[in-house]
Amino acid sequence: MKTYLAYIFTTLLLFFAPIQGLLISVGTAIALDTIFGIAKAIKLNQKITSRKLSNIISKFVLYQAAVLLIFTIDTFLLGEFFKLWFSIPYFFTKVVTIILIFIESVSIKENFEEAFKVDVWAMLKKLLNRAKEVKGDIDEIKP
Repeated sequence: MKTYLAYIFTTLLLFFAPIQGLLISVGTAIALDTIFGIAKAIKLNQKITSRKLSNIISKFVLYQAAVLLIFTIDTFLLGEFFKLWFSIPYFFTKVVTIILIFIESVSIKENFEEAFKVDVWAMLKKLLNRAKEVKGDIDEIKP
């Protein structure tokens, strides 16, 4: 019985091996969102409760399970259709992963803006304008 469980576990591990990078990416996005959320709570003197922190575990499990489920559907049902149109393996799985990471990125941006009272888009716009100015200055210097 123990060997059968080992075989099943190994089979599942090898089946999901092609998307390990996607799973790590989603997990990293959740971890960063958690870090920024805790930083915001500390900065604004808000309470950090175990109830709020336990939501992280459920979010992590749900997001990872969603990616695994979509990968299975992508592999057995949708993969051939998407390969014909896009020639990208596991296309639907990658799209769902990008959506989940985008959701976490928006949350990170909101936490950062609340904690430090800055507008991220305005900062990026200012940075790009400054880069254009520097590029223009460098182009003027070139012979």
